[in-house]
Amino acid sequence: MLLGIDWGQRKIGLAIAEREISIASAFGVLENDKNIFTALNDVVEEHDVDMIVIGKSEHLSQSDNAKLIEAFGDECCSQLGVAVVFVPEMFSTREAHTNLKEAGKKKLDANDDAESARIILQQYLDIHN
Repeated sequence: MLLGIDWGQRKIGLAIAEREISIASAFGVLENDKNIFTALNDVVEEHDVDMIVIGKSEHLSQSDNAKLIEAFGDECCSQLGVAVVFVPEMFSTREAHTNLKEAGKKKLDANDDAESARIILQQYLDIHN
């Protein structure tokens, strides 16, 4: 199973996909706090995750975030014991808002992190399948 992550300083969006099916689904949102790796470990164990796909902006104005995301990915690898790959992402939140509006969702900010993670993971699946 693959776990997609849209990392944010306050919240982390999650998506999940089976390799064989190659369709990512929005999974949920976790608070990015001191308990994040415990919460992620629960997800990894419960769903038998063997790879985490993390979106990383390649935009120059986001270079500070890119370093934080890389450090987060390194911690995921060491604390959770699963492979981590980074995929370039840009405008996933904007695309998430568009998708959610089209689906008739009202509270975009409550759902955009998980939808962004789904977009990131689906892009990875589309490229690698």
